[in-house]
Amino acid sequence: MKSLPKQFISCDWGTSNFRLRLVDTESLEVLQEHSTDKGVKKVYQDFVESETNLSQKAYFGKYLAEQLKFVEHAEVNTVIASGMLSSSIGMQELEYAKMPMSAEGRSLNSSFEQLDEKYELLLISGTKTEESVMRGEEIQALGLAERLKSSEGVLLLPGTHSKHIHYAGGVFKDFKTFMTGELFEIISNQSILNGSIQKSAFSETYAQCFLDGVQRGAEGELTEALFSIRASSLFGNRSKESNFYFLSGLLIGSELGYLKRSELDVHIAASGVLSQLYQKALASLKPTQKLYFYDEEVLEKALLAGQKKILSTYV
Repeated sequence: MKSLPKQFISCDWGTSNFRLRLVDTESLEVLQEHSTDKGVKKVYQDFVESETNLSQKAYFGKYLAEQLKFVEHAEVNTVIASGMLSSSIGMQELEYAKMPMSAEGRSLNSSFEQLDEKYELLLISGTKTEESVMRGEEIQALGLAERLKSSEGVLLLPGTHSKHIHYAGGVFKDFKTFMTGELFEIISNQSILNGSIQKSAFSETYAQCFLDGVQRGAEGELTEALFSIRASSLFGNRSKESNFYFLSGLLIGSELGYLKRSELDVHIAASGVLSQLYQKALASLKPTQKLYFYDEEVLEKALLAGQKKILSTYV
């Protein structure tokens, strides 16, 4: 068996953004980084609207090869890509692997491609259940696997579409998807509540309004409580800024409500204000000894650690 290369290039190509990182394999230190706003969706749209003779696969490959010049290293020729690049609007569609997934990720589907004369590309699939799919978060889960101390629990990866991944005995068994982030954007920007909500940086001033929302959401009162946001604005009972965090609490509480009745440990990896809000919400719903939080640095390294695991199965 060959040894792992000293460095590899991590490609994190999501729906809206593109990022390359030259990574030291041993330490996972990022040696160089390059990013653009050309996510998979934008490049796919460019491809559809172009008059190119290139195939979809070649079109994406050309863009990737051009961007690799910004993290070029004489001794590095391996690129590992996860996320939306393996979707139907990406470079090459790979079928979703069925759950469960081992902590090494050996059940994931993958494709090794020669990108050009220098680089070879390892493309990784997503995973699926009977009711949900994910591409990208499963690699973060692999990277966090060694940190999951208990024998059974739930790993939370909040975001536009939050993932709750159930693990037991070193295996990721199942997952649920909650459209918490997307619903927040739709309700706050496109519904009748738009005029009753004003975004503001989080501070403890808004903590109680947020937690009030969490409790009502967790008790299944989401749709009933939504209109109260408009009423509170009309009657001057809450500021628009407070309503912003009440709505956030409602949706997060609705997402987390089932965990209130669960005895499972909960591990959560999030960054920025999202990490603060989920910590407050979970602490109000569950005993704190059942909660484990990972900071932004751990989350950033998780994707790289997961990609390294996948790479190790090919050398």
